[in-house]
Amino acid sequence: MKRCLCALLAVCLMLPLAGCWNYRGLNEMTIVAGMAVDEADDGQYLMTFEVMDLTQPTKTAGPNSNLVFAEGGSMLEAIRNAKRQLASKLYFGNMQIMVISQQIAEREGLDAILDFALRDSEMRETMELVVSGEETARAILNSDQKISGAVSYDISRIIREDARVTGSLYSAQFYHIYNDFKLPGMNVVLPVFYLASEPDSEKKHVEAYGCAVFRSSLLAGILSSEETKYMLMVNGPLTGGVLTLYEPEITQNNISLEIKKVESFMSYDNNNGKIAMKLDIKINAYFAEFPHDKSEGDNPVLDRVEKSAEKLVQENLRNVIKKLQTQYQSDALGMGSLIYRTNLPLWKQISDQWNQIYQSLPVDITVAIHLTNTAMMRES
Repeated sequence: MKRCLCALLAVCLMLPLAGCWNYRGLNEMTIVAGMAVDEADDGQYLMTFEVMDLTQPTKTAGPNSNLVFAEGGSMLEAIRNAKRQLASKLYFGNMQIMVISQQIAEREGLDAILDFALRDSEMRETMELVVSGEETARAILNSDQKISGAVSYDISRIIREDARVTGSLYSAQFYHIYNDFKLPGMNVVLPVFYLASEPDSEKKHVEAYGCAVFRSSLLAGILSSEETKYMLMVNGPLTGGVLTLYEPEITQNNISLEIKKVESFMSYDNNNGKIAMKLDIKINAYFAEFPHDKSEGDNPVLDRVEKSAEKLVQENLRNVIKKLQTQYQSDALGMGSLIYRTNLPLWKQISDQWNQIYQSLPVDITVAIHLTNTAMMRES
C-alpha cells in the first residue's frame, strides 16, 4: 500500500515538470518590439506595430523589423484587427516602448493609455512611454536608420544610457508613470523623440529631444534637451552631462565641465500659511575642455570657473522652474508631493488651492559646484 501511495505521489510530482502548458514556438508568434498610437481621421485609434522579421537569417543580414498598421474603436480592437493581416498573433512580452502622438496626449491624455497597458498581462510594466515630436507617432517607428535592427530597441537603449552620458532625458517606465500619476502634487514627465535630418542627406534618424510635461493627464508643453538637463538635477538620477561656459577673461574658448555626480535636496518653509521652497544643488564635475595659458593649479582661476558654472546652473534652473510654474502650470518637480509626503495636515489645507499657490510659489535656489579633477594627463 505504501509503495502504491509513493508511486502515485511521484507521478503527481512529475506532472508540473512536464513543460509549459501554453508553450508557443517562435514560428507561432509575431514579436512586437514597439508600438505607436495615433488618432485616425475618423476618430478611431490608428496603431502601428514594429514587429521583428524572423524569416531572414540573422547571422548574415542581422535582425530587421517591419511595420504593421491597424485601426479600431479601442486599442484592443485595433490589436485584434491586426491579426487579419498576420499569420500569427501579436506577442507583446518583449515590447520595449510605446509612442504616443502629441494629439493623443493633448486631447485624450494618459488615462486610457495607462489603463490599457497595465491591464494587459503580456505587456511589461518596465516598458517606456514616449511622446513623438513629429506630427504622428508612427513617424518615429518609420525611421530610415536602425542601428540594432529595430527603432524601438534603439530608443530603449538611448533612454537607458542617457542619465550617465548626456543627461537630457527622463526614463518613463509604466510603473513609474502610474506612481507619479497617482501621487498628489506630482505631474508626469515623459521623454520626447523626433526625426533629425542628417547633413548633406535626405535621411533622418531618431533623436531625443527633451521631455513632455503634463498637467493632470493632459500634455501641457515640451521642454528642450538643455532645459531637461536642469530638471534632472533636481529630481533625476543624473550622473553625466556637460556644462559649457564662456569666460573671456580666462580663455577665448568655451570651457566644458563633465558632470560626475549631482546631489539635490528640496525643502520648504511654512510661515503662517505662506510657503516658500528651497533647492540645494551640489555638483561634482571635472574639466573636459579648458584651453588656456594659465596654470592648472591656479586656485583663483578654478574658483572663477566654479562661480561661473554655479551662476549658469542657477539662472537656467530658475528659468525652467518659472516656465513650469507660469507657462505650463505643471508641478513636474513634485514640490506639492514633498508637502504631501512630509506634512499631510498642511497638504489637506492647501491641496484645493495648490495649483494657484504653485504658480506664484517663491523658490530659493542654491548651487555649489566642486571641480574634483582637472583631467590633465600632462602639463603643456
